[in-house]
Amino acid sequence: MDPRIPAGVAVMFNPLAAGLSWAGSIPATGPGDRVVILGAGQRGLCCVIAARAAGVRQIVITGLTRDAHKLALARELGADVTINVEAEDVVARAREATGGGAEVVVDTTPYAPQSLNHAIAIAVRKGRIVVAGLKGQRLANELPVDDVIFKELTIRGVLSMSVDDTFRAIDLIESGRYPFEKMHTHSFPIEQAEDAIHALAGEVPGMNPLHIAIVPGAPRVALPG
Repeated sequence: MDPRIPAGVAVMFNPLAAGLSWAGSIPATGPGDRVVILGAGQRGLCCVIAARAAGVRQIVITGLTRDAHKLALARELGADVTINVEAEDVVARAREATGGGAEVVVDTTPYAPQSLNHAIAIAVRKGRIVVAGLKGQRLANELPVDDVIFKELTIRGVLSMSVDDTFRAIDLIESGRYPFEKMHTHSFPIEQAEDAIHALAGEVPGMNPLHIAIVPGAPRVALPG
């Protein structure tokens, strides 16, 4: 990695490699595909970058009301449509926006098991669904198994990414083609590592960080309240 790149940006090779893998390599995403990304966290946004790098014809991403700044950044990164799942019917809106559904659906939403149901409903026939957001052992209710069969869907769970995608991520960061500095929102010193974990988990009122790095020597972060 180029030593001139700030530490908080350099470490984004990890979520970016995940995006390149989950929204690119694993579903074999190509120029003719429509891609719907469920979840606008750091990996969801990196999936936007991956889909755009693959030259897809359309990118749709979903998020919550409090994710407005993340969805705005998603548009800057290449998303064509953003959906607020708390204000709109995610399945109906995604199908409308894509003209009937998507060839690739990437589920990055944590602790939301019903998002798999949404992915199945959004995917078109012979669509590829990549499931990355852990659900905390929660079960999806009323999973439409017949839809999986009739649509001949491919559903792939993912946990990590390949070495090749990791090196691709490093090259992409070094290229300067995307504003990764806007994705990195906070640098915490080592002494505040626990605070950083709570903040990224959404457990600090008044904070909705996108990407956090623990950087030795960084100034202390004043927490709300």
